[in-house]
Amino acid sequence: MIDGHIHYIEYMGADRLNQIVEEYHYDGIALQCIPDNAGREVLGDAFRYREQCPVPVYIFGGIRRELYRLPEDELRTALVWEARNLMTKGCTGIKMLEGKPNIRKYYPIPDFDQSVWEDYWAYLEQEQIPVYMHVNDPEEFWDASQVTEFAKKAGWFYDETYVNNEDQYRQMQNVLERHPKLRILFPHFYFMSRQLPRLSELLDQFENVRIDITPGSELFYNLSEDREHATRFFEKYQDRICYGSDIGARVLVAEEPKLLSMEESRSRIRLITEFLETKGDYPLRPDGYYISATDRTMHGLGLDNKMLDKIYNENFLHFIKAE
Repeated sequence: MIDGHIHYIEYMGADRLNQIVEEYHYDGIALQCIPDNAGREVLGDAFRYREQCPVPVYIFGGIRRELYRLPEDELRTALVWEARNLMTKGCTGIKMLEGKPNIRKYYPIPDFDQSVWEDYWAYLEQEQIPVYMHVNDPEEFWDASQVTEFAKKAGWFYDETYVNNEDQYRQMQNVLERHPKLRILFPHFYFMSRQLPRLSELLDQFENVRIDITPGSELFYNLSEDREHATRFFEKYQDRICYGSDIGARVLVAEEPKLLSMEESRSRIRLITEFLETKGDYPLRPDGYYISATDRTMHGLGLDNKMLDKIYNENFLHFIKAE
């Protein structure tokens, strides 16, 4: 099993992440490098962690956010230079959190289909550099009547002062139409777990696009509610879906440095694997760590071993061109 979506910063504890790697017999992990809540960069931490980890570690470096304060003509050049520099340092690919609405509000990030990005997208497409790009958030985060208290406290309720999710989907559609060979993965099912026909259209149109099954929990609730359609989706796109847990994410958004929660990490993994591997109904109960909703009955997919191996291992390696 390769966990393609983990966040790491040194104060969370290398020994704790190593324990997860050992406990779940991970064959490799990918560290998605984004700053913590105080703005501390983590790329150096990731490379130091890789030196001592017993399994392969794939590092996806992020663009320094201060670049977005440059004049447009300087930013155009800086984006390409930044990507090249990250790859020269030994990164496997690029991590972009620029599509998360609160990040776009805090930094003057241009719309992704504006000309200032053109050389950057062209470079990534030409070099076939794998990109993990977070775009949007669960659709209920734009709805005050549906957004959770956890999301509100994290600053993830988006009123009219934030970028609209449909506007960002439009921007990325334009980018992909101009650069159809981009090797890009949209985490969290591209936040379209309620819109599988729409997500299917995107995957059918652009053969290099992937998605991952990294939580939010709403992803699994949505898929469970339409198990039949979800099963057909997984069967059709079994080569395009990657595994990821988002372990470490809550450490990075915390107001103060803290250790990685082993219990929350296990809860994330259990949420994913139970849904993929269990055939039929099973109970999902709050555990006080990652699962906080009320009791519910989940309708598991019960995928066969061949599909599971693709999702857990092969698809990530193919995405990064390691096989």
